[in-house]
Amino acid sequence: MSIINTLTVRHLKLNKQRTVVTIIGVILSVTMLTAVPTFVSSFLNMMQRNTIEDAGNWHVLYQGVPSQNIDEVGNDKNTAYVALGQDIGYAPLSGSRNEDKPYLFIKSYDNQGFATYNIELVDGRFPQKSSEIVISSHIADNSGITFNVGDTIKLDVGQRYQGEGNNRIPLGQDFGLINDSDDVTGETFVVEYEKEYTITGIINKPTFERNWAPGYTVISYFDRAALTPTDTVDMSVIWKDVNRQVNDQALVLAENAGVASVDVSYNRDLLRYYGIFGDNFLTMMYALAAIVIAVIITGSVALIYNSFAISISERSRYLGMLSSVGATKNQKAKSVLFEALIVGIIGIPIGLILGTIGMNITFMLTQPLIANIANNGVKLTLVTSPKVIAVAVLLSILTIFISAFIPARRASRVSPIDAIRQSQDIRISTRNIKTSKLVRLIFGFEAELGLKNLKRNSRRYKVTIFSLVISIVLFLSVSSLSLIMQKSAELATSNVPYDVKMYITSEATKQEKWDFYTDVQRMDYVDQAVIQQHTDVISNIDGEFITDEVKALIQPIGQGQNVATYETFFWLKSIDEDSLSRYAAENGIDFSLLRDTTHPRGILVNKVKVRSVDNKYFNVDHFNIQPGERLKFTHQLNGEPTEYSTEILIAALADKTPIGETTLTNPNQAELIVSEEIYAMIMSSLPETFENSRAEMLILTPNPEGLTESIKEYQKQTSITDLYIYDAAADNKKQRQVYTFVFIFFYGFVAIISTVCVANIFNTISTSVSLRKREFAMLKSIGMTPQGFNKMIRYESLLYGIKALIYGLPISFALLYLMYRIVSNSFTFAFIIPWSSIILAIIAIFAMVSLTMLYASSKIKKENIIDLLRNENI
Repeated sequence: MSIINTLTVRHLKLNKQRTVVTIIGVILSVTMLTAVPTFVSSFLNMMQRNTIEDAGNWHVLYQGVPSQNIDEVGNDKNTAYVALGQDIGYAPLSGSRNEDKPYLFIKSYDNQGFATYNIELVDGRFPQKSSEIVISSHIADNSGITFNVGDTIKLDVGQRYQGEGNNRIPLGQDFGLINDSDDVTGETFVVEYEKEYTITGIINKPTFERNWAPGYTVISYFDRAALTPTDTVDMSVIWKDVNRQVNDQALVLAENAGVASVDVSYNRDLLRYYGIFGDNFLTMMYALAAIVIAVIITGSVALIYNSFAISISERSRYLGMLSSVGATKNQKAKSVLFEALIVGIIGIPIGLILGTIGMNITFMLTQPLIANIANNGVKLTLVTSPKVIAVAVLLSILTIFISAFIPARRASRVSPIDAIRQSQDIRISTRNIKTSKLVRLIFGFEAELGLKNLKRNSRRYKVTIFSLVISIVLFLSVSSLSLIMQKSAELATSNVPYDVKMYITSEATKQEKWDFYTDVQRMDYVDQAVIQQHTDVISNIDGEFITDEVKALIQPIGQGQNVATYETFFWLKSIDEDSLSRYAAENGIDFSLLRDTTHPRGILVNKVKVRSVDNKYFNVDHFNIQPGERLKFTHQLNGEPTEYSTEILIAALADKTPIGETTLTNPNQAELIVSEEIYAMIMSSLPETFENSRAEMLILTPNPEGLTESIKEYQKQTSITDLYIYDAAADNKKQRQVYTFVFIFFYGFVAIISTVCVANIFNTISTSVSLRKREFAMLKSIGMTPQGFNKMIRYESLLYGIKALIYGLPISFALLYLMYRIVSNSFTFAFIIPWSSIILAIIAIFAMVSLTMLYASSKIKKENIIDLLRNENI
């Protein structure tokens, strides 16, 4: 080791406090620089695994590959695994009580296919030959037909078609059942052959089977050996290397395999998390990660740079002496860089370990919150890789190098004379230290002296101010980012005000539906329930009856005699008698008036949540209508207005819908609540083609799971074959967990950044005060009292805080707005200013500066003035 490096190591040992603070700063920096890419890679990995559970583990699907070209795809250099399969066709399911699903849909997979598409076996085994089959448990639950393992079934296999002759179009599972109507010719089923299958197992309903699909999925075994030269096969491919070039590669491979480009499908839900396809979510995530890393690097540079800069000030005399005995500029610069190397060798490995362990502990502690965020029990687990570690190490090295580079250049330029005189940091001119007379008049001589001291050593003063500004920007940036992410999480969620929503999806008479809903209302766990049905109508309303806030967001459709006319789409909605009675009482209306069919009346929902042109959400009154006014409504059929209309008197205006449902967010949309009698009268006056309203039920319950099970058990005793039950309470819980997870993660990050800021302020100010020991000793030696000294320190603290806020707050606001603009590409909400964080930062900056300066100066008070005056190099 050279003599220069030996002296550097000795200097680090003699200044243990500053060395330890610098190493701690490096450790914190590396910890956070490790945590950010680790979190991003772990989160993306969780989303990839979650998507695989839902959509299957495949990247590209080639449909209709000629059998002789299978190896062309399978042997491609980027093909890891291939799942083979075929859509065999449909078979009628006789006796199904679900009229919308009258078929079995027969597919076939090889062994890899069952694994690729996550086919879950409930009972029995998977098929091993083409005459064996597994069936979905959904068949028994939904159609009422039960099959058992070991049963033999004979199926008339064929295809569904729409149209006739050469114009007929084959229909797949993406097309729901098409029945004859006035406008559409229904589908036909053509039998191609009969086949007998042995049931070897029962599976859960496959995730790829849509609710509207007309066939229940059953899966046979794909036997490649039985293929003929004219057969085609579907090939689901998992790539070895997922990169941005795979799209072009896939199209070239498809062409070589005789597959048209339209028959190439990608698993976009999965590939979006690899960044293959453009996606706002991934762009936003990477952009925010880049901002966070930039903030970390900036804060870390400020902390570590100050340590090295102060180190140069401390060692200026001995660096000058080294120059006088022949040390070159490179040797002096290398002294600082060698100090950075030692700090990095100690701090980087510790930071990598702490960052990795810290994220793992964070994932473990937050796992209960994450459990319901991802489906199918997929967990957020620690995922790291050489790339992640390399990124963290390179960013850490960059941070330390930037921090040490400028001090190293300064060290190389120190001349022997200036260094020995220690005049390079203090360059005095009358103009530079001139102060206003008001300072002495208002604050006293001590305050003026403190201000002159700061101006006299402007470089050290600027370093301190820079350090404080960076601390403010760091804290407010991360606090605002946390607030933005929480707001984004709130907008991504929609806490509906009911616990369970239910409606009947199978064919049933109106009376059967109503009886079912009424019986559910009387079940245990039901606190309150609303049975509602609605139809779509339009009303052209004069502008005088529309509020200015809403008119600013919509366009008129015409001009009347004096005012413009605005088209508004209404839900004409009825609710059951008990619910309407409560709703009428809440709005101060006589319930009996709402049942009068000779004078139809309704309650108009007059609140709408709208977004202004500057992206602010707020609730406004929709109409200027007063009770007693009449509105004319035109009925719609298939989304188009008709000649049929209804006139209804507005009995009252309400701020919310029944059960507090406030989902109106479109200024063109409104709701009018009427009684069942009036609704029935209106619908009976229309042709049968208008009978398209759907009755549904909204329920408040303390036990959604128990109620759902009770409903399903009761359903088995009725003629109702299919129900849609939405557990809103579970979604609300999941959404609250998302919010809590975001809150914990980002405020944990705020805590770490705050630690960096505190360490930065303490290190900068305490060392700055220590370097002024001789200055303070001189002031005391000429008669400055302890009270005067404290007053000078307090004024300096106040000046530091004010200056830091003058520069720090505008920079922070600019960075906050930049982050807001990035997030607003995916989420729309008003720009948020974190006032509580700003107030906290203002208080904290003054408190930290004052306490640190008092702490550092109190240590000086205990030292002997004579010794301090003799000491020329602290």
